[in-house]
Amino acid sequence: MSSGSFWDRIAEMLHLKDVPFMGVPDYMFSIEYWLGAIATSALAWQVLTGLILLLYYQPSDAYDSTMAIIHNVPFGSILLSSHLYGAYVMILAVYVHGLEVFFRGAHKRPRGIQWVLGVLLFAMTLGAAFVGYSLTGDVLSTDAVGVGKGILTSLGLSSLIPVFFGNGTQLDLFTRFLGWHIIIASALLLFFMLHFYLAEQNGFMPDPREVNYRAPALLSRGDPRLKPWWPRNFVFMLAVVFLTWGIILIIPSVLAIPQVLSRVPVLFSPYPGPSPTSPQASSVPAYPPWFFLFMYKMADMPFGLATDVLMGIFIPLIILLIVPALDRGDLLHPLDRPWVTALFITGLTWVIELSIWGAIQPGVPVAILWFILVIVPPVIISFSGVYAAHRMWIRVKAKGNSASLSGRGGFKLSKGTAVALGYLASLLAIVAIAVSLFLNPLTDGPYVGMMWGTASLAFSAALLAYFYVEYIQ
Repeated sequence: MSSGSFWDRIAEMLHLKDVPFMGVPDYMFSIEYWLGAIATSALAWQVLTGLILLLYYQPSDAYDSTMAIIHNVPFGSILLSSHLYGAYVMILAVYVHGLEVFFRGAHKRPRGIQWVLGVLLFAMTLGAAFVGYSLTGDVLSTDAVGVGKGILTSLGLSSLIPVFFGNGTQLDLFTRFLGWHIIIASALLLFFMLHFYLAEQNGFMPDPREVNYRAPALLSRGDPRLKPWWPRNFVFMLAVVFLTWGIILIIPSVLAIPQVLSRVPVLFSPYPGPSPTSPQASSVPAYPPWFFLFMYKMADMPFGLATDVLMGIFIPLIILLIVPALDRGDLLHPLDRPWVTALFITGLTWVIELSIWGAIQPGVPVAILWFILVIVPPVIISFSGVYAAHRMWIRVKAKGNSASLSGRGGFKLSKGTAVALGYLASLLAIVAIAVSLFLNPLTDGPYVGMMWGTASLAFSAALLAYFYVEYIQ
């Protein structure tokens, strides 16, 4: 049976050709257009592994049940470590996706609400991550609870402590955390469905050069470059899913190898830290996950915790939510909207600076002089640099070189080479799965995870080879 008839039979059985999903032009099968798909793939992995972990987790004995999942549940170490790194990949993908959307101008009309929903999804992702990593009951979880209670108290919201952290018993604390984790994850899924619906209605944003860097940047559904989404989009999306899952599996599995694990910094360890009652607990710095490091360092600033929280969390969130209102014009190129672009670059620089600072000096109070020396220079450099680039960009546009759409060249494979690579990748996936069957799911968890990750990456490569031969080459 030919591949065409195979996909046709699948489409006929599931009525997939009737699904009103929008296709994309060939040039959009590039990673920058699919960062949201990577985040979605990671979300799917989180839901899948989270539901399985829910079968074994016991709020009444959070730390011991977490360690029991690692040591006593078949494939438990893979599930737990990949669930952690699935959150890491999802958060990183959302970060990069947000940056790409802003600099491309994809938050402008008619996609303003789509941007707002994306920011809310990002906030909920961080909220779910905070509660999720606190569920382990380790020393870092205890520190997180203390920080969370301190923030609510500093904001005059101590009455909410029982709502989020329970009545003071460990059972109530972790029961609340588990409930909040499920609630936030469910809300995240609902908001994602609305975000996806709007993305489908608005369609992919074309290359800004096609619309001379002006909004609204839309692809007409009658554009001849838009091929039906089935099976072309589906095959590429499936490749993205397996690529994402392979990364989620293979990185923590490598880090969990005993010879490697002892050298992994606590910020990136695939396993929980020591119990808060163990002698080792006192030697572990009160680190949050890496994506909270900038907020964590803001709490060390010399303005009082309430002001620090306002500056580090609420003001940035509000600014992100109102970006479509701050950047209302029709111009898409970042250098045509220099002040908002400079503000965005400044904020990104602060996040990087504060994250590195928090990793190097966790919990060390900051003097006002150091705050000024770290916070002020990025403002001056970003705004002056973007303004200078803006002036150069105006001269480039005046010469009429800004709207040309260059062709996408690059490396080309012959059909025979692509087919051969596809078969080799498929063979590697089969071999990796076969090897994993001979490994002990309890004692060889990291190696099983490596094999599964390798198989997933290889299967992604095979799908991409098939996609290239059938739809690109």
